[in-house]
Amino acid sequence: MGKSLIRFMAVLLAAAACLGCVTFAAGSGGKEILRVGLFYGSTALPGANLENSVGSGYRFGWYDDSLMFHQLGSSAETQLSVVKTQNVTLSGGNYVDGTGSVTVGCYHLQRSASYASFEEAQAAASSVSGGFPAWIEGTYYVRVGAYATKEEALSAQNALSLSDATVVGTSGYAVTVVVTKTGKPVFQFDGGQGYSLGIQPGLDDSVQTVTWFKGYRYYGGFQYRRSGGNITVINIVGLEDYVKGVLPYEMSNSWPLEALKAQAVCARTYSATNSTSHASSGFDVCNNTHCQMYQGLNLANDRTDQAVEETAGEYVRYQGAPAITYYSASDGGATEDVRNIWDPTANLPHLKGVIDPYESDVADEISLYSWTVTVSKSEVAAKLQSKGYNCGTIVEAYVAELSETGNPKTVTFADANGKKWSFGPETLRLWFGLRSNRFTVGGGSGGGGGSYYVNGSSDTIGSISGAYVINGTGEMTAITDAPYVVTSSGTEVLGGGNTTSTGSSVTFTGSGYGHNVGMSQQGARAMALRGMDYVDILTFYFTGITVG
Repeated sequence: MGKSLIRFMAVLLAAAACLGCVTFAAGSGGKEILRVGLFYGSTALPGANLENSVGSGYRFGWYDDSLMFHQLGSSAETQLSVVKTQNVTLSGGNYVDGTGSVTVGCYHLQRSASYASFEEAQAAASSVSGGFPAWIEGTYYVRVGAYATKEEALSAQNALSLSDATVVGTSGYAVTVVVTKTGKPVFQFDGGQGYSLGIQPGLDDSVQTVTWFKGYRYYGGFQYRRSGGNITVINIVGLEDYVKGVLPYEMSNSWPLEALKAQAVCARTYSATNSTSHASSGFDVCNNTHCQMYQGLNLANDRTDQAVEETAGEYVRYQGAPAITYYSASDGGATEDVRNIWDPTANLPHLKGVIDPYESDVADEISLYSWTVTVSKSEVAAKLQSKGYNCGTIVEAYVAELSETGNPKTVTFADANGKKWSFGPETLRLWFGLRSNRFTVGGGSGGGGGSYYVNGSSDTIGSISGAYVINGTGEMTAITDAPYVVTSSGTEVLGGGNTTSTGSSVTFTGSGYGHNVGMSQQGARAMALRGMDYVDILTFYFTGITVG
């Protein structure tokens, strides 16, 4: 083969993650208040229940573009639900489409008078059974009842002798606020296309409220957006309170404080650079792994709150601007350059791969740290064909190129006709359910030959079993994985062990969990256990950054 510069490729493989690729947004810092999407799209709700946990009662109104709350009215009720203005029923404690014990209908009786304030409308509403104030595109009215059919509404009009009333519905933007258990309306809001209902828990700002919603406790207020169907529910929350709701869901609340502080800074910075991907849905970030896990305060404790408070306002910065701070569960021994995972054209110098000597300290404590996935060659062929590649029987698979940190950069498949297709590791991770982007392709020979040159001579060996490599400082280490050569164009796997050319399957063997880019959460824990602080952690995983 004539290539003599052989390097050792780390035994521990793979990395992990829970974050998707997003767009960078520069700026001096993040937003002070965030809109967090809780239920939206396919998860949008027919009805959303609220219950006071800290504070009592609710204020109704709307949030302007600066997220300043404009109050329209209030209720002292402690359990309220916001429902779409279509027929919904109470079933199992939640308002749903279909049958249930309590029905909130979409027809109402509207009295002819209009009012200048919520208080005037509420006073007038109290004079008729089932009356409630409604704010309809800027004007207050009194409406009565919530009937499932127009006929029911007309019958109620006769029974109540409301000769001045007419039967009305609402636009597809409207919602009704009802007492949860009884379905009694207390307020209706129809702001048309321009305004969405906002609810601020508590009758004033004397305490920092906490509200139960869908089994989780949240700081802040809520916004309800609707356009003809179910309701998008958004949490309006201060940045630091948001980070308090992210941290214990992205990192164990029992981990060392300095690791938690590193995660807090990462989470805060990530929100600053990821505030546009959901703009079309009306919020800044979502509450799942597409952005960051955010489930409120259920798992928060004094340690996680301390980590947020002691780093309040601090960001990871590259050349002064908040830097994209991807992170993953574990890197298996090395992280990866973002260009080799998502975007070859990305100019993000702080997201370079680094060899990680720390994570191995805790590897034995990590469930499924080492993993193997075997895929039949017929499954590989079927996957390629489903993606539009005209391939025949797959006969060979191998890592064709390694990155500078020893992760696979390119994996090649060849069919019986001699055609080849090459893919990056992230593609294969998603296609075949691999746990990370740090892996080898096992078995057989091929890709570049079946032997290795050693000692800069013509001597060769047919296997790396029992072979050793000497590094630049004279240390000798056993080679336990596919060696590779450094060339002027990058790195190239040397022939032999890291290929599959025989048998009916392809075996991926790796370690870690996630996408490999940015900070390893397990590595952060290991560094903190060694006594390093959160700045040490962040500056190790993110190249050329500052924290401040």
